Amino acid sequence: MVQRSKSYGWGIIGLGRHAEACLAPAISMADNARMVAVCSRDKPKADAFAARHGAERSYDSFDDILADPEVEVVHIATPNHMHSEQTIRAAQAGKHVLCEKPMALSVHDAELMIEACRKCGVKLGVGFQNRHHPAHRKARNLILSGAVGEIMFASVQYSRWQLDRGLTGWRADPGTAGGGILMGAGLHAIDLLRFLVGKEVEEVLAATDEGQPNRPVEEIALSTLKLRDGPYCTAASGRHIPRAYNDFVVYGTAARITGVGTVGTQLKGELRIDGDSLISKMEFPSDVPIYGCYRLQVEAFNRCIEEDCEPNASGVDGLEMVRIAEAVLESGRQHRAVTIPTFL
Repeated sequence: MVQRSKSYGWGIIGLGRHAEACLAPAISMADNARMVAVCSRDKPKADAFAARHGAERSYDSFDDILADPEVEVVHIATPNHMHSEQTIRAAQAGKHVLCEKPMALSVHDAELMIEACRKCGVKLGVGFQNRHHPAHRKARNLILSGAVGEIMFASVQYSRWQLDRGLTGWRADPGTAGGGILMGAGLHAIDLLRFLVGKEVEEVLAATDEGQPNRPVEEIALSTLKLRDGPYCTAASGRHIPRAYNDFVVYGTAARITGVGTVGTQLKGELRIDGDSLISKMEFPSDVPIYGCYRLQVEAFNRCIEEDCEPNASGVDGLEMVRIAEAVLESGRQHRAVTIPTFL
C-alpha cells in the first residue's frame, strides 16, 4: 500500500483576483493540503470566498488567522509592499509561508524575512509557479545533465494583451507594487531563466517605458542578462503584446530546447527538443490548466515541510530576484549596465 503524505492546513491572506482564479482552487485540489481558512479585511468578502472554495473558516483579522491552530501554512497574496511584515509575523506565529512574488520591495526587507523564518524554524517559499511546470522541469534536467551541451544563449518571453485594461489600485502605485509589468510578469521570465540554466545573473542591461505620460509604472521591460560563468540571455515582458508566444528557448551546442506556450500561469504547451541525436516533442495537456502548476507548487511545498528540505523556489531565490528587480529598474532608468554583486 502506498502511504499518503500528511495533509497540511492552509490559509490564504489576501483574496484578490489571483487567489480567486488560481490559489484557492489549487489548494482545494492538492492531494496533501486542506483549505482551513481565508482572510480579508472585508468580512462579507471573506465569507463569500470561503463558501465558494470550501474553506472551513473566514477571518477579517490577520491576528485571528495566525492564531488558528489548524492553519499550518499561510499563502500570502496581499499587495507587494505588505509581504515582508506579514511573512515575519506569520513566522513568529509558527506558520510556514508561501509568499507571492515579489517577495519584498527591498533587499533589506527580503533579508529580514529569511532571517525571521530561519529563526522560527519555518519554511519560506516564493510563488514562482513556472518552476513546477513539467516541461520546465524536464528541460532543466536535460540542461543540467549536459545532454544539451554548452549553453550559448537562452531567451524567455512572458507578455500579456491588456490594451483595454489599465492598471488600477495598488498595482498602479509604485510605492505599493514596486513596479509594473516587471513585478507582474517579468520576474517570472527571469526566474525561469535562472531555473532552466542553473546559473545566477551577474549583470543586467535593461530598457523599460517607465515615465510615460499617464502611466505610473512601466508596461514593457526588456532585459539582457549576463549569467555567471555562462551565456548572455534575454527576458521580455509587456502588457500590450497581442498573441504573445510566451515561449522559452535554450540553445546548446548539442541541442535546442523550446517550450512552446509553456510560460505563464497555466499548465499547457509543448516541449520540443531538436539535436543531432536527441529529437522529440512532448505535450502537456491538463484537465485543470488554469491552476495546474499552482497545485503542483502547493503539493511540492508540503513535501518540503514533511521532508525538511528547501522549497523549489526558496526565500533565498526570492531575495535574489529582489536584487535582480532592483538592477533591472536601475538599469532602465540610468540607461547603463548594472552589476549584481555575488551573493549565492
